[in-house]
Amino acid sequence: MLIAADPTALGEALRFEPSRGGALFPHLYADLPLDAVVFAKPPPLRPDGGHDFTGLLE
Repeated sequence: MLIAADPTALGEALRFEPSRGGALFPHLYADLPLDAVVFAKPPPLRPDGGHDFTGLLE
């Protein structure tokens, strides 16, 4: 399930920390409040079995 949340609704519980490669990655240090969820969609599968995220973020 792909879940998008409004980062402003998460407040200080959302922190961006460096990943192993150095890029910033979001971590949520609290329960996800349902009112912060913008959408939840199951990503369809491609023929090779991977997830197809095309168009899901629009």
